[in-house]
Amino acid sequence: MTKTEIQNKITELRKQQSEFFKNKKADRDASAIEAIRKELNDLKSQVKTA
Repeated sequence: MTKTEIQNKITELRKQQSEFFKNKKADRDASAIEAIRKELNDLKSQVKTA
């Protein structure tokens, strides 16, 4: 992936994450939020090395 593609994916994931946070804490899908966080961290490290 190019740096621009990675940044676009990060933006997309942040939008998804913000949708989860609009729900009450008890109604949130914690595993999905955790998966998004892990993917964001991976993508951020790819941007640094790209």
